[in-house]
Amino acid sequence: MRKALSFSVRKRISIWCAALAVCVLATGIGGPPAHAVTPNVDPFPIGIFWSPDAANTTSAKYREIKDMNATYVLLSNGIYGYELTDAALTQCAAAGLKCVIQDNRLGSHKFYEEQTLGNDGKFVSSTQSLGQTLTTPAHPDTALDTVQLHIDKTQWTAGKTLTLSLYDSPGKTNLIGSASITGPVSDDYPVFGLYKWLSPNTSYYMELTSNDSANIGLVAGSITDVYSGGMAYQGGSPISTYDFWFKLHYGQKMYSGGSEPSAAEIQEIADHYKTNSALLGYNLMDEPSAEAMTGLQRTAELFRQADPSHLTYVNLLPTYAGNLGFGGRTGVFVSPAQSVGQSFKTNSKTTEITTIQLNIDKSQWGANEPLTLKLWNSPAKTALIAQQTLSGASTDYPQFTLNAPVSPHTTYYWELTHGGGGDDSVGWVVKSASGTEWEKDGTAYVAGSPADGDFWFTLNQNLTAFSYEDYVYRWASKDPDFMMYDHYPFSLSGGISADYYSNMEIIRRQSLAASIDFWTYIQSVGITGALRAPTEGEMRYQVYTSLAYGAKGINYFTYETPSGQGESFHDGILLPDGSKNASYTHVQNMNAEVLKLGPKLLSLTSRAVYHTGTLPAGTTALPSGFVLQPSNPSDPLVIGYSTDADGRRYVMVTNRDTVNSRTVSFTLSSKPGTVTEISKTTGGEAATNYNPATGTMSSAFAPGEGRLYALPIAPSNLALHAAVTVSSEYSGWPKSRLTDGNRMTNFSTQTGITSDHAEWIEIDMGLPVAFNKVVLVGRTEPYGYPKDFKIQVWDGVNWQDRVTRTNEAQPVSGAALAYTWGYADTTNKIRISASGLRPDNNGHYVLQLGEIEVYNEL
Repeated sequence: MRKALSFSVRKRISIWCAALAVCVLATGIGGPPAHAVTPNVDPFPIGIFWSPDAANTTSAKYREIKDMNATYVLLSNGIYGYELTDAALTQCAAAGLKCVIQDNRLGSHKFYEEQTLGNDGKFVSSTQSLGQTLTTPAHPDTALDTVQLHIDKTQWTAGKTLTLSLYDSPGKTNLIGSASITGPVSDDYPVFGLYKWLSPNTSYYMELTSNDSANIGLVAGSITDVYSGGMAYQGGSPISTYDFWFKLHYGQKMYSGGSEPSAAEIQEIADHYKTNSALLGYNLMDEPSAEAMTGLQRTAELFRQADPSHLTYVNLLPTYAGNLGFGGRTGVFVSPAQSVGQSFKTNSKTTEITTIQLNIDKSQWGANEPLTLKLWNSPAKTALIAQQTLSGASTDYPQFTLNAPVSPHTTYYWELTHGGGGDDSVGWVVKSASGTEWEKDGTAYVAGSPADGDFWFTLNQNLTAFSYEDYVYRWASKDPDFMMYDHYPFSLSGGISADYYSNMEIIRRQSLAASIDFWTYIQSVGITGALRAPTEGEMRYQVYTSLAYGAKGINYFTYETPSGQGESFHDGILLPDGSKNASYTHVQNMNAEVLKLGPKLLSLTSRAVYHTGTLPAGTTALPSGFVLQPSNPSDPLVIGYSTDADGRRYVMVTNRDTVNSRTVSFTLSSKPGTVTEISKTTGGEAATNYNPATGTMSSAFAPGEGRLYALPIAPSNLALHAAVTVSSEYSGWPKSRLTDGNRMTNFSTQTGITSDHAEWIEIDMGLPVAFNKVVLVGRTEPYGYPKDFKIQVWDGVNWQDRVTRTNEAQPVSGAALAYTWGYADTTNKIRISASGLRPDNNGHYVLQLGEIEVYNEL
């Protein structure tokens, strides 16, 4: 596992890599795609990271984890290899827990350099150090795991300690790491564990010292200069024609420089573990770079072939990561003489390509230069599927609208051509540099021929290239079993991370778009100089805000308090001496609640998340038409709206205040017949103090607490499959989509109009029906919502205004805005009459919606 607990960038690297340099490799991988595994940890996935070490892999310790109401363990803290992992799996099974295992061969490529000529020797003592300069290999992302020396054990008796220190140079201005071994030792070949990331092709200095004045040795060496990467030192002085005996064991980070586990290794690992009843899955990597994702995709697919019953586990970087690692990038110009293209394979859930988005320098693309993107069945171009032509763009990330039905797990090819005009050249069209792969099952094409790298593109997205959302999309598009990420919000500076919610918004948005669940880490430890240990209210806040956003699993970072890992950890759930922190009971109680809510939570699909009070960055205010409204809009709440398979509505309300309890009163304007709460003690439905006559209720919330309310099944959409008439229509986004029952399909009026104008939509439900509510669902990207409009009903003679909006804000992608009035109209027709539009991402003034729905809630 690759966790560097340098908090600002990689919060846990050194825990996993330094604890046992868990990094090993093999070679290239291929194979057909396999179906993703559905995570299943009943009654809800609640995990822990930094599990008991080998000495504490006991029944009592694993029972303690189970008693905290956890359901799975992410094995760590030195638990690698078959013997130690099998012992942990045995304890997991006995305690009723599941385990995610790790294997050295999944973490890094192991190799070594050595100088093993030993025709001489020298003594080491407290008055005489021995040293050796070395030069690291040219491979990037490489750690020096261990150093093995040849030392006569005879004089290395009890109480005598030898320390091997690694410095930047013989001047010893910067100590990088050290390891000590105290005698007696069992053989003449001691191994000093350093586990430090080093720069490639760089000189370092290692020095052996003793705590005893007596000579220890001989320390073997060669009297001839046999190692070209450095020289020996004695007492701090160089010996130019001497080299000590050593073996340097390196670990190159997996998926760096082409390193990947081999199919044979993956099959062996799966064959060893897959029949174990305690196995949950395989941990592949922590916080991968974007360019590592194609290799991880290959590895995940191979595990699915070898063991289709167990998941693969990858944890993504947070928003505050310093480098998302997209790798090298370059670009190509498209001209009438030179097309550019890309082959790619759809994932298991892609059945339509509505848009393909590219990265093109808009400043080099004139309005008189038409670019046409065509979608073909293959690079052979035997069947054209869809196309669109654009002339200039207002953004560097234009979307070509295709609305093309496609098949999952199928290869396609898009090609961009220049129609002539301007200076006959547009670019760059951005692609990856040679050696950087963004698509596992495709490649770039230039002028019809394959080229190194991949062009940057998205399917059915509207992103900024190389942004954090692009990073998340890259992994979500590769058919992971689920998405896991970490974001530790409680720093020493106080308060809550400013982008805590924007991070979760992106994860939620991309997991829903990819139709996969997401899990998240819960901060439960402090790091001196970086993180404060969270309070009970703060941990509760993380748990319930995550559940309100639709998280389907959580994992505590950390369970035991790590020691000796670079950073100074404190106040984990278990303290360094193994005793329970006060937070153990806090987490135990919270987990007990989540286990009761879990079966219901796992059955729900998140539909929307809103906030009240002062809005955190990246969040959406609670719409005035939402079914449940707090009486005091300044109450700091998260309100998550979900539905089950039958269409029943659920609302999770969470107190965003981590310090203060509060009683919150609510009004439900539709006055449903009942409002119940999913009990945290039984898991069943429990009565609330809801008054159906007034549509009001209230509940008390502890700091950070959430409550899950159940409402009756929503009224039927009276406009479903109703006839639609419009003022104009873009053929690619037809009017039938407005009432097809699918909020993810889009309608658009005619494109190409670059000035504001009026448009209208009329819905005819056939027979007269009673209703008092109209829901307008925004386009799946944040464009096209009408700015000035009226909702009108037909009285048999004239159109009557029911809702008037001026300067209505553009909602977020796919948001559903409800408009109600206090009485019911009975008619068969409604009309959306828009007098003011706003430009879309191509500068065209259009009216675009995902759905129009009509309800009666009286």
